[in-house]
Amino acid sequence: MNVSVDPWRCQGHMQCVAIAPRLFRYDDELSHAVPVGTTVEPAALELVRRAVAACPEQAITLAGDDEP
Repeated sequence: MNVSVDPWRCQGHMQCVAIAPRLFRYDDELSHAVPVGTTVEPAALELVRRAVAACPEQAITLAGDDEP
């Protein structure tokens, strides 16, 4: 699974960082949250789903891998 944060939607509420600090961080220069990595390991999937659900701007996208 892949995760991304839409920089145009993210308003820096940092709910994702609060829920999953090892998976998201706030970038001061960009003024929005960013994922630490784009690939989500299966063990972290539930935390990312919680972060997606908690984002007030719906700026986080979780998508499946298209590769076999």
